Amino acid sequence: MKLSFLAGLLALACGMQLAAQEVSPGEKERPVTGRHVRFLPVGDLPPFRQEVRDGVAYELEPPAGSIPPRQVMVGFGDKKDDAVPLLLGQLTQPLSAPGGDGPMQIRKSEDTPKAEPWLKVNRPERGDFLVLLWRESAKGDWSKARSLVLEDSAEAAPAGKVRLVNLSPVPIAVVFGGEKIKLEAGKFYQRSVPIGKDTEFQLGAVVDSAAGLQQFHAGTIFQNPGERSLVVIYRADGVQPRKPLKAIVHREPVK
Repeated sequence: MKLSFLAGLLALACGMQLAAQEVSPGEKERPVTGRHVRFLPVGDLPPFRQEVRDGVAYELEPPAGSIPPRQVMVGFGDKKDDAVPLLLGQLTQPLSAPGGDGPMQIRKSEDTPKAEPWLKVNRPERGDFLVLLWRESAKGDWSKARSLVLEDSAEAAPAGKVRLVNLSPVPIAVVFGGEKIKLEAGKFYQRSVPIGKDTEFQLGAVVDSAAGLQQFHAGTIFQNPGERSLVVIYRADGVQPRKPLKAIVHREPVK
């Protein structure tokens, strides 16, 4: 680990004044009609398992609750429920959502319409939105999930921007393009990056008081014109994970 990075992160841990912030909504209002919702479940896949029958290897189904429901039904009251597949680390296709705020109910596809929803989410009043999903606890499973709703419109997250979201239960020390930031649990911030150039960033946290501050991710952000990125930091929930915290990066064109 580079000494400069350690020095920067230790300064964060010692209470140095930082530039962390939560992004306020964009100044322009997006029409409430034609809005969409997407989902992004984050977490770890269970270990691969297989069995051999008559000399042929067959992949076994993952243990119950070790992955999110393969498909959920998303409903908005009187509106007919729509089926949405969920895959760890992958954004779903956009799903139409009604205007205005109100509850969004998510049910497992195998449940009956009268069953209790797997998850209830309050949608924002206007604009496209993204729902991040993760396990309620490291020792639990996907029978109980947590969620965080982010604005997903081109105004709230425009091209040329990178948004970092901390879904972990601890503050994260971030060095992003030379800027030192303390990102609290459940918060996010947004920054601009130069087009066509790599921007380095590193993430660290105190996950064990005895071990002190530890780096768990180092990488770069690269964007072409008309693109934006999303970095999601989450708690590793696999079997005896080598690193307790992880991060995934999604880059996409702004529509």
